[in-house]
Amino acid sequence: MKAIIFILSVLFITNSSYAQKFDCASKITEYQELLKEKKITEAFGPWSDVRKNCQKENEAIYTDGIQILQYKIDNAASAEEKEKLVRDVLKLYDQYNKNYPLSIPDFEVTKAMILVANKIDTKEEIFNLLDSGFTKASKNVTDANAVYTYFSMYAERFNSGDKKITSNSVLEKYTLVNSLLIQLQSSKPEKKDYKTAKNAIDKLIKDLATCENLDAFYTKNYAANQENTDWVTSALISLSSKCSDKPIFLTLAEKLYSAKATAQSAYFMALGNLKQRKFTEATKFYNESAELQTNPTEKAKIYYTLATGLLAADFPKSKECLNKALNSDPKMGKAYLFLAQLYANGAKDCGKTDFEKKAVYYLAIQTAEKAGIAEPRLKPTSDKMAKDFEAQSATPTEISKAKMNGKSLTIGCWINETIIFPSK
Repeated sequence: MKAIIFILSVLFITNSSYAQKFDCASKITEYQELLKEKKITEAFGPWSDVRKNCQKENEAIYTDGIQILQYKIDNAASAEEKEKLVRDVLKLYDQYNKNYPLSIPDFEVTKAMILVANKIDTKEEIFNLLDSGFTKASKNVTDANAVYTYFSMYAERFNSGDKKITSNSVLEKYTLVNSLLIQLQSSKPEKKDYKTAKNAIDKLIKDLATCENLDAFYTKNYAANQENTDWVTSALISLSSKCSDKPIFLTLAEKLYSAKATAQSAYFMALGNLKQRKFTEATKFYNESAELQTNPTEKAKIYYTLATGLLAADFPKSKECLNKALNSDPKMGKAYLFLAQLYANGAKDCGKTDFEKKAVYYLAIQTAEKAGIAEPRLKPTSDKMAKDFEAQSATPTEISKAKMNGKSLTIGCWINETIIFPSK
């Protein structure tokens, strides 16, 4: 017994001594210096020692390790070696999540996509990882391919007759992924992957996600989910593109708006009222949505929608909204185009004399040209519009005859703009 205790004591002292001697900081510096020099193979050894002995020392151990192991995967000599290394990456992610759980809440989704990216054909494993990951942390997923992969695998199981997956559960997943992709697209409009994934998912589910089916699904499940703002929001997003005329849409919108007035909830109220032909209410909520919106580009879009839709026939209010849109987004060329057309439409009523009427067309030409400057892709359109207005605009000869060279002319009415003519 004494011998056993002695051996254990020796082992304990030896291990403690080793732990004390292992210098995490210097070892981390060692492998990171090798990484900087692109000596990734040489970095593997000291990194492995750090991974084993310094798991909570620095988060970079994991992010660097992923880079090192992926390099080895890409250069693996055989399929067996490759899969072994991929499995090691998955273990590394488990370690990463254990020691830094807040850094990668969607780590299971990431693990699944590592299997996909490296062509490890384990469908059941990939699906289970994605299903668990999306259930636990869907709000943290930003990979468009992961969203598409998960839904396509889910839909494939439904189409193959998996009894665990019903049409209702498919529509529930569609609500989740559709909402996620639209919100990601809104927050990162420069990334086209989200729109591509959404279009692909819409094609997969086009026969099931009809307006009639979505209407029935959300109507049936509304009572059980009406206090769940995430569910209500996702439902509204899924319905908004083509099914906002359904009565359930306005019911959902009213519920979300009553919970909290935001740019989004006010927008849904505007859209719902518009589709129910409640135009006064729709106008009110579009204005409120724009006022609450903090993203200048999105604010401009709302004002433009209002100016060119509900208020298009009300020239003064339409102009006011277009100016608000341009104040928020000076590069919105289409707002200048619509404003130019408004001026042209108002020439007859706002011009007191023939020259003033022609001067309004001169203003319309100047405004149309601004569209091509603000948004170069619109230049052909703005040039054509300006050309069309020329026939009714004041010519250089007429400007000289009216002795207006280098002078300004203020047009009142709702236009309320000052036109400055060239000196020659």
